[in-house]
Amino acid sequence: MVTKRIRVAAWSMLIAQAVIIVSGGIVRLTGSGLGCTDWPKCTPDSLVTTPEMGIHGLIEFGNRTLAVALAMLGVVIFLMLWKHRKQRRDLFWLNLGLLAIVPVQAIVGGITVWTKLNPWVVAGHFVPSAIAVGVAAYFVRRTYDTGVRTAGKAPSPLPALGWTILGLTAIVVIFGVLTTGAGPHSGSTISTRNGLDNVWITRAHAAPVWLLVIATVAALVLAVRRHRVMVRPLAVLLAIELVQGIIGYVQYFTGVPIVLVAFHMIGISATIAASVAVLDSAYPRSTHANTDHAVPVVH
Repeated sequence: MVTKRIRVAAWSMLIAQAVIIVSGGIVRLTGSGLGCTDWPKCTPDSLVTTPEMGIHGLIEFGNRTLAVALAMLGVVIFLMLWKHRKQRRDLFWLNLGLLAIVPVQAIVGGITVWTKLNPWVVAGHFVPSAIAVGVAAYFVRRTYDTGVRTAGKAPSPLPALGWTILGLTAIVVIFGVLTTGAGPHSGSTISTRNGLDNVWITRAHAAPVWLLVIATVAALVLAVRRHRVMVRPLAVLLAIELVQGIIGYVQYFTGVPIVLVAFHMIGISATIAASVAVLDSAYPRSTHANTDHAVPVVH
């Protein structure tokens, strides 16, 4: 039986993963990417930031501190799940996977500093965080059921559309990272850009976004008729997509202001989590007796 404490911890993990993405975005947007000039220390002579490094050092070291806190949260959840590891192996291994991502992120983060924020390395630094948000969203949803899949699944072609939506979301995220790498927010005055044409990569980013919206609308229409459990997750995803689209176009035509970019990054985590919820809703599982019949939408 999953306790309320485990469920709250799972939500905390999802929120923390999203916060790390926003925190990393703030580092880039404020030009604090080299606020700490070394890794794993902040400077060759100091583990933490120094007064001489100013606000940029505080912002960058703050991001690193959040990563440590995230790892500690993963350890706490690991201990909470230890006695449930046989009954709920799914939750135990999901959290273990999230824990494993932390050192990977730390190492890639160190490489980004050593390479003076090479845009391709920075792009690679974002990918594990995006994966972690998706895994954390799935982890949250699993805490609301027994882990046992009920007979059958959503009527075809809804599961296929669910996978399509998740696949398109991944493509959108990748092109979004490349678009950022071609834009003005490099994270430091000395770091280079990826050399891609900003206009064309932005258009390439927009194309899968429109395909994602179309796939979501199509799935929503089918779900209303065939599998109403998927309606709510799809409606949430569509709302997020529309807000993200509006922010994306406004920021493009207004010179990519920092505030809008920050909100767009919040939307990235929401989009990933909602896409995972949509796909998961296509594969019903039995719920706990003391929870709502419908697994909550993660967003």
